[in-house]
Amino acid sequence: MKALLTVDQLSQYLHKSVASIRSDASRNPQSLPPICRLPGTKRLLWRTEDVENWLAEHVEGVAPLQRPTVAFDDHKPRRGRPTKAEQLARQRQLQASATGRGVSSSARA
Repeated sequence: MKALLTVDQLSQYLHKSVASIRSDASRNPQSLPPICRLPGTKRLLWRTEDVENWLAEHVEGVAPLQRPTVAFDDHKPRRGRPTKAEQLARQRQLQASATGRGVSSSARA
């Protein structure tokens, strides 16, 4: 097994400051490679192969690695208010279905 990277080593590897990495680890963990936590410790460590894979996935202009696709047939609606674009799309869909049946918009009101 390869050695684990510490915060100092990762900061040199990613060209980020140690403070930035520590902050991102708690506030924005998706902006860092997957953290390897040893049981019973709070120490931030990373496996070298995880860091290299994470970097390879974030290279622009190159086809991403093939990941298994997941079917979202049982899609749950998002919580909260729909975005303006979603609201307009729904209105257009309702208007199109209403005009397709021959019902005018004034008759529905």
